[in-house]
Amino acid sequence: MTRTHRSAEIPLVRRLKSTTRSFNVGEGKGYLTVACTEDGRPAAVTIFMAKQGSTMAGLMDGFSTTITQGLRHQVPLEVFVREYVSMRFEPAGMTNDPEIKQASSVLDYVGRRLALDFLPYETRVQFGVLTADERAAKELQDNVGDAAWADMIGMAMSAPTITNPRQG
Repeated sequence: MTRTHRSAEIPLVRRLKSTTRSFNVGEGKGYLTVACTEDGRPAAVTIFMAKQGSTMAGLMDGFSTTITQGLRHQVPLEVFVREYVSMRFEPAGMTNDPEIKQASSVLDYVGRRLALDFLPYETRVQFGVLTADERAAKELQDNVGDAAWADMIGMAMSAPTITNPRQG
């Protein structure tokens, strides 16, 4: 008899604390609910699109199930975020989330929102997922860094050269 390896499954808990937020991505409207374990890790994700019965609503139900099952089987959240961020399809466009001004799809929005809520800054930088404030601070830091570098080059070019004094 052959035994197949099964990854450790996190047992379902009867009650989890959850947060639900409404979102708009372009013309799409929906709700993102994330239920967390006692230590604050996401355990279940539900994406509900406002247009019941639509293809989009059905697809989001499938993605919700996939994310939740993955989290139950200890797939790191970073795996989902890496795949979903920058995924492009309609609806896309402006969002009503002040931390995520635009999204290239509903899954792009969900990936960014999950990253902002649950991943550390260093990991989010790798995925290019920053809040509006973090992005502004990073741009300011990068611009100051570039300006400082340009000034140092300018100073070096304008500095007098020292030559050996003539000996007579």
